[in-house]
Amino acid sequence: MNRSILRAGTAVADITPPLEAGLLTSSVEGRYDPFTAVRLPLKARVLALTTTTTTVALVSLDLLGLSDTATGGWKAFKQGLSDEILPEHIIITCTHTHNAPESVALSQLYLTPVYRAWLHEVQQQIRNAIHTALKDARACTISISSGMLEGFSLQRRIPTPQGIVMSDSMQPVTPDLMRREPADRRVHTLRFTGANGIIATVVHAVCHPVHEMCLPHVSPDFPGELCNALEATGNNGMVMFINGAAGDINPPTVSGGPATAKQHGAALAAVVQQDTGRESLEGNRLLFAHDEITFGIRAAVVINKEDAHARVNVIAIGELAIVFLPGEPFTTTALEIESASPFPHTLVAAYAENTIGYIPDIKGFAEGGYEAGPGKWSFLETGAAAILQATALRLLNQLKSNT
Repeated sequence: MNRSILRAGTAVADITPPLEAGLLTSSVEGRYDPFTAVRLPLKARVLALTTTTTTVALVSLDLLGLSDTATGGWKAFKQGLSDEILPEHIIITCTHTHNAPESVALSQLYLTPVYRAWLHEVQQQIRNAIHTALKDARACTISISSGMLEGFSLQRRIPTPQGIVMSDSMQPVTPDLMRREPADRRVHTLRFTGANGIIATVVHAVCHPVHEMCLPHVSPDFPGELCNALEATGNNGMVMFINGAAGDINPPTVSGGPATAKQHGAALAAVVQQDTGRESLEGNRLLFAHDEITFGIRAAVVINKEDAHARVNVIAIGELAIVFLPGEPFTTTALEIESASPFPHTLVAAYAENTIGYIPDIKGFAEGGYEAGPGKWSFLETGAAAILQATALRLLNQLKSNT
């Protein structure tokens, strides 16, 4: 009989940048501009999970992403995050807010002293938060619930006689566009509960956080609004948002402003609070699997080859598996991984580890459009999505065989 005890600990740190560490204003032109104000601070949220045999730290950052180039080398960046846990067992995800510093090297910001100083501070804040979360770890159980959020996300790639266009260019967005597939409108919630109440609430949903895109203030957009709303109730523990495969998913409007970000966050929080169909998950054994892939780069793009090096992580806890994919995969890739997974419950997270840009499927490449590039935001070989999907499924089956 497996008598493994799962423990969970949490910590939150402030990673708000100086205003000079500006935001991306054009990926095509490689342009950034300084911020003018801070609307809400950016946070690093850590959930440490540990058993007698395995320890994993999940780190969610209110950032656009992090690339190998922009961190000055991914391995060195990860090694500086902790002396207590292996770098490979620290899994970083970014919420993908567009009102954080341009931290994926689409511009020259990463070369500036102010950016480098801020990134060093981010590294130290994560390091301190991981240490605190490990010390805080307490015995827990896990449960999962799933609801639906309609009206806040849609398939953003719209085919027209002129080619693929973004949904936000077709205002107002009509009901038939809102119903277009593929899209994943589910909201999954994991609760880690200890003897004295909920330790952590992890919310998984799928949408680009672009309500405040190109507005010159610092903001975590709707993921931050969600976390703040749930934490304000006092009965959700630390709240962490994990974005799904949102490479082709947008809200109905882009750059609508803080009001739309607040509305989206509040709507997500309401779904979480409903706790629809909550189910306790059996088994506390924590398993981890990791693999790395070096993808080919299309000839039209000149880029650091390390930025095409993908890191894929999977954790399993009893009946639950979470797949962490780098970059911006399309919804179909995540849905197919989930469908073929041997685990009863599988969540697919994106924007994990070092970003590798957009990852269109074969259909997406054939259709073209912004996400297909080519450019510094989309540079991988055309078969990358299938390779990523196969790797994730192999790791899932590997962990399942170990259970």
